[in-house]
Amino acid sequence: MTITVEAHDSVGLLTLDDGSVNAMSYQFLTEALAGFAQARDEFDAVVIAGNAKCLSAGFDLTEVVKGPEQRDAIINAGAELFLAIFSCPKPVVVACTGHAIAGGVTYLLVADSRIGRVGDVRIGFNEVSIGVPMPEFGIALSQYRLSPPRVEEVLLGEIYSTEQAVEVGLLDRVIDGNAGDVVEAAIARAQELASRNSDAYAKTKLAARAHLLRRFEAAAD
Repeated sequence: MTITVEAHDSVGLLTLDDGSVNAMSYQFLTEALAGFAQARDEFDAVVIAGNAKCLSAGFDLTEVVKGPEQRDAIINAGAELFLAIFSCPKPVVVACTGHAIAGGVTYLLVADSRIGRVGDVRIGFNEVSIGVPMPEFGIALSQYRLSPPRVEEVLLGEIYSTEQAVEVGLLDRVIDGNAGDVVEAAIARAQELASRNSDAYAKTKLAARAHLLRRFEAAAD
């Protein structure tokens, strides 16, 4: 497993790469949270990227099926990571370098900006398709990010190409290039966002998300 933080001028690049599909095990999530906290504290903006194959294919089901205790630990760790990203006062851009399936889509929903690439890449929640009800966290974020006509379509398991994901709102734009090109575009976007007044950016962003943050805090309690 490799989770790294690299400096790109004022931007911290957090790369998630386990050599496969970045399945979110408890260890993966806790290391990702530590990496994100480092990048958030040391830089003016953060870019989160996966590997050339996958941003993430979601929670590690081999751990989830071990029992309720392990399942709850993983879900809570995931919620903690995504809440940290969503509540970050600094710009957060996601470089969707490959597939984003199931919980992997949540990285897109909690970001400020999201960039993908043209190619054989699939994006979408597959929970309902495999018999798992969508968690409240994913439902609330979808309702926040997506236009009302698209929310149920996304939540009920539609899988999209990257071009379709732009139409739906899961991506903002796509790059005709490789994973490295997507990362470069995401860094440029993060630098542009970080050039804005940081105090006004943070206050406006958190005010716009305040109702959801209160909702998540109440659910956690």
